[in-house]
Amino acid sequence: MSAEMDRIEARAHDQLRVLRRTSTELDDLRVAVSSPDGAIRVELDGVCALVGLTLTPAACRSDGAVLGRRIVDVCAVAAREVQARRAAVMERFHTDFAVS
Repeated sequence: MSAEMDRIEARAHDQLRVLRRTSTELDDLRVAVSSPDGAIRVELDGVCALVGLTLTPAACRSDGAVLGRRIVDVCAVAAREVQARRAAVMERFHTDFAVS
């Protein structure tokens, strides 16, 4: 192969490595957040899907509507953290992909 083809092939391999790493990081992303009193704990995955919910006995003593609002509030905090982490992964992807 020519030197130019070698360079193109090396760049393609580097970009594929960056793409695979980014995909793995996004797939593995998890965020767990607890309410200030520790009664509610949620875990969201990288697309903000609820993958874990833990309620203490104290949380279960509250009215259902109140408990529901509290769960949503904790999920909202976790979702903001997921978005921040996704943004950091994607920023690194754009930087690394352009350089490779």
